[in-house]
Amino acid sequence: MHILHVANFSTQKYGSVFYATDRKLSNGFIRNGHFVYEFSDRDIARQENIFGSKKLGRNKLNACLLKALENLQPDLLLLGHTDLIFEKTLDEARRRVPNLRIAQWFVDWLIEKGTDKYLYKRLPHVDAFFCTSAGDQLMPFRAVNNKSYYLPNPIDPSIESLKNDQKDSFDIDLLYCGTDQKDSIRRKFISKIKSQLGDIRLKLHGSQGDSPVYGAKYIEVLSKSKMGLNLSRKNDIPYYSSDRIAQLIGNGLLVFMPETPGFRDLFSEQELIYFNDSDDLIDKIIYYNDNDVRRKEIARQGREKAHTSYNTSRVAQFIMETTLDLPLSENYEWINA
Repeated sequence: MHILHVANFSTQKYGSVFYATDRKLSNGFIRNGHFVYEFSDRDIARQENIFGSKKLGRNKLNACLLKALENLQPDLLLLGHTDLIFEKTLDEARRRVPNLRIAQWFVDWLIEKGTDKYLYKRLPHVDAFFCTSAGDQLMPFRAVNNKSYYLPNPIDPSIESLKNDQKDSFDIDLLYCGTDQKDSIRRKFISKIKSQLGDIRLKLHGSQGDSPVYGAKYIEVLSKSKMGLNLSRKNDIPYYSSDRIAQLIGNGLLVFMPETPGFRDLFSEQELIYFNDSDDLIDKIIYYNDNDVRRKEIARQGREKAHTSYNTSRVAQFIMETTLDLPLSENYEWINA
């Protein structure tokens, strides 16, 4: 099939976030034998006006998208984080390409009719909607479009290619990457962890005043890390995690994660370590830092589960089958989320 994939693609970041979900999903569809044309909405909006403004270039962007549709005649229009696209453009796209199917994906937590209200308005104009949040946050979306599904954070074998579970020597015992400038709760949590880990080598990026790290430097930091903390801004949303989970568990780090509703359906306690509070986390970090055999075994099972169940090809196939109303070829673990 021919797929027109409209997303950010971070072209102007020049590869600093090459592990982002948009390119992973493109990779998955390509591995499944489809042709994918990547269309960066933000870059085109900027380049189509002399001021380099997304807002001023929005009308021209939508006209360019319709031109791309006519040139490509795709079977599937796949939309990522694309708040610059008008709903009327999607309706016009169907008129120009009568058999076109449209799918929307979103990798973040939802605020019903709030900051992501454009998604809610878009639901009647797409054939299927996919999001990394589930539960009560997804229910209002399903009331508008009953083909609204949970989507796991995908793992890409060409990106998550480390196997830290097979290593013995590390420079970093525990890695945490995540900003805390606008999150006082997370800042206090990390501060407490930092103060009580003793001789355990904790490395922070983006938190407690330490600078973030991107691109190949981020992968290098991952390669030096034995264990990783997956702490999202929201940890009470069913099945939700930031895409950090893919980068940690997919590379064979032993992952610590707060108890999150439903997440044990995706990864068991034999594949990652769940904790209830900061004291519980500290005890478990100390235990697994001193027990390399158990650390390696759980990290290995987590990595293998991630690459088997949530690889980009399988996630892309799920998007394709549900959007096109095809019979499901597999029993996807997340189908009832």
